[in-house]
Amino acid sequence: MTLFLPVLCAAQEAKVQPTQAFRVFANQLAEPRGLLIAPDGAMYVAEQRGGSVARIDKNGAVTRIAQGLQSPHDLALDAAGNIYVAETGAGRVAKITPSGAVTTFIADLESPVDLDFGPNGDLWVCELTGKVRAFSAKGGSRVVAELKGPHGLAFASSGTIYINDWRGNRVVTLEAGGVRLFAQVESPVGIAVGPSGDVYVAQPQAHRISRIKPDGTRSTFATDLNEPRDPVFDRQGKLYVAETLAGRILVFVGSF
Repeated sequence: MTLFLPVLCAAQEAKVQPTQAFRVFANQLAEPRGLLIAPDGAMYVAEQRGGSVARIDKNGAVTRIAQGLQSPHDLALDAAGNIYVAETGAGRVAKITPSGAVTTFIADLESPVDLDFGPNGDLWVCELTGKVRAFSAKGGSRVVAELKGPHGLAFASSGTIYINDWRGNRVVTLEAGGVRLFAQVESPVGIAVGPSGDVYVAQPQAHRISRIKPDGTRSTFATDLNEPRDPVFDRQGKLYVAETLAGRILVFVGSF
């Protein structure tokens, strides 16, 4: 795939905002990441160190629905209630049925770290070695982007597709013919689009969450976090973030 960058430079970082207030939604998790909100409001979380997938109810109670996975990183959900896991250590996407059965859905991947279903039903997978691939329900696949280290993607309601390039220290958008620079961001991991259209990016090495406006202007949304990853919004507009090394999930309430 041809890669191109815009002629204009990315917007400069805006003035830093104060750290946002939050509360702890769930804790005592084994390196949580890959947050997923189901239609019933329950949250599913991949526990990287614990090798499990946990369900967290609205009150923060934790139930592990699958265990014995190898470094699970991210989750996706289909309409039938099946959960798909980017199982980095096993080089596969695993499928967990509502009854708890675990099978291999896609094998022979190179460090899969993020995944999500696109608007047309294809399952997109970020392989940290450089490729973003889309897998069709009919069994075919195609490379949709090649980056230094893709680690997070989001499909905005506007139709814009955002992808983190972790090793490239940037967030890009996918457009016809290639990728375009959206913003320079240090080591981004996990990305979500807020109700306003602003983009929220976790930066675990920088210990912060950045907020990026559609024009690329970036500000600090929250800082001094213990390796934040994988922000996600629920249907009420609350923002959840995995604070991986602290073993907990944070929830932010405000105007997003």
